[in-house]
Amino acid sequence: MSLSPSNNYHYYSIHDILHIRSNVDLPIPNYFRISPPTEHLEFDIDVSEESLSLPFAESEMHRCSIFFVGHNESQLAIDYKLPLLNVKLLLTDLEYHTRISFTKDFQRFGDLTNLFNTILLFKFIQKGYTLVHSGCISTPDSCYLISGMRDTGKTSTVLSLVNGDQTKFMSDDLTIISQNGEAFSYPTPVGISPYTLTGASISYSPPSWKQWIAKHQLLLFGLESIFNFELSKRLDVPSSLLDSSGIVSEVFLLRSANKNKISPVPSSVAVQKLLMTTTELIDPFRIYSLNFYSYYTGFDSSALFEKEKNIIENALSDVNCYDVCANNVKEFHRLIKKQVEL
Repeated sequence: MSLSPSNNYHYYSIHDILHIRSNVDLPIPNYFRISPPTEHLEFDIDVSEESLSLPFAESEMHRCSIFFVGHNESQLAIDYKLPLLNVKLLLTDLEYHTRISFTKDFQRFGDLTNLFNTILLFKFIQKGYTLVHSGCISTPDSCYLISGMRDTGKTSTVLSLVNGDQTKFMSDDLTIISQNGEAFSYPTPVGISPYTLTGASISYSPPSWKQWIAKHQLLLFGLESIFNFELSKRLDVPSSLLDSSGIVSEVFLLRSANKNKISPVPSSVAVQKLLMTTTELIDPFRIYSLNFYSYYTGFDSSALFEKEKNIIENALSDVNCYDVCANNVKEFHRLIKKQVEL
């Protein structure tokens, strides 16, 4: 996924925790878009596609593999120095007010979506919050985290539990939590495929040709591998079904098994699994530009991981956690309904 350029700046306020400005479309839910600020605002992340003149002399740029690197105590520059292409990236100040600057051509060489999402995670952690790879629903009294590995059935379970009245949608993939046990919505568009259960919350019937492809695994694998075919259709959850925040009372950890059973587990188990699935989704160590930034500037990303763990531990310290086993995705929401009144 590339970041698409825009003619104007976009502004985001994520629950008034983070403020972001960008002149490209970012993978942030439109739910957080705001009007241009009328007063001066310090942005936690400023993203800019531009022609980009690097703040380093030629003698300060040193070859590393196929590109050149320049750095000081708060900046990292990468320049591929290719003929006919302007391929540059500049990362500035990951500790405080972070700026991500890049040329249009850089998107051919770097995964800017993953870079942005990782820096977004860093900024949340620095402020005492974190993203976790988990869906979330809310009732008037509580929030419930629903986590699991990719394609386990989080979206199906979340949508099957949402009714828009007593039970509302907060997220199906990423949720923001605080060390005080609060959950905050992050309502990215949900991916609905022929496999997805939607309950009564979202009405969508995949076209018959997609349903046919879904039944032929080898064909689907080939289309996805060769042509980047996506079986799912991404839909925005209606605002009438959305809730913004609440206090976490339960965590449900989904996993496929040859039995249908729900059983309590220690919060330490939930902490470990949330950390694992979140790192599997947002892994800073696979992003070379962040590795170079940390190495050359002394930015301690490992300290952020320790802080992330502490945030999740504190958030779940008084929370009931459950292992939810099912041999069919249809059973997850039924087991959860039996455990709590929804």
